[in-house]
Amino acid sequence: MKRVFLTALLAMTLASSAMAWDGRGHSAIAYIAEKYLTSRAKANIESYIGGRSIVYYASWMDFNRTDPPFDITRDWHVDYWTDDMRTDSNGNPVPPYSVTQVKRIVSEMSDFRSLSDSLVNVNIKFLVHLMGDIHCPVHIDFPTSRPMRVKEGKKTLKVHAMWDGRIIDSKHNNTSPSLLAQNLDIYTKEQIAATQSGTLDDWYQETVVLSKTVIEMIPESKQVTYSNYFNKVIGIAEERITVAGYRLAAILNSIFDK
Repeated sequence: MKRVFLTALLAMTLASSAMAWDGRGHSAIAYIAEKYLTSRAKANIESYIGGRSIVYYASWMDFNRTDPPFDITRDWHVDYWTDDMRTDSNGNPVPPYSVTQVKRIVSEMSDFRSLSDSLVNVNIKFLVHLMGDIHCPVHIDFPTSRPMRVKEGKKTLKVHAMWDGRIIDSKHNNTSPSLLAQNLDIYTKEQIAATQSGTLDDWYQETVVLSKTVIEMIPESKQVTYSNYFNKVIGIAEERITVAGYRLAAILNSIFDK
């Protein structure tokens, strides 16, 4: 029994370490988005996901990324800097995975009633998660070819893992996802409308710029503390979670409010 428990715990730990924003951040994004869904969009969405909230599936992609048939999605979460860009068998650059997949799904779902229920179901789960990923610095334009480890005290952290959860946890470790969403959802109607303007490519490029910014802010010593790094970037992290929620609502409303 103890061995089974430890195996399960290890599996949960490994899965959670791969999450952009970790489960708290992804759930907060979904909570914010759900608040701004129209009643028609919300009803249509829930009819395809068994009556559950979209929050229930906020991290579904992370927990299913390694198992067939969803193992094809494991590369959809993180994109790389231009000089690290993957190429196909002919040497041609591969477009960014995350935003390319989101654009494909949005296009595919434009006539969602013509699709099978199972395809709509999985596409909703993809959108709820990937809209969070494309707003996470270091998930977008992430430099694989550079030394990307830092130290926090005696611990050595990967920058990716630090952004996946440690930065949000440094301030919100005892905050539930719903309360985090409530605390971050402070934009006016005009500000929300402004964040929802533009295209998916525009939103993606915002994160590209911020990715470089937050990496350049890492101290030369690579020793990160709350005072010399977390405190400087927590506002960026909170803003990206908030904006991702508003934009996820806009995308879902554009598909399902009909």
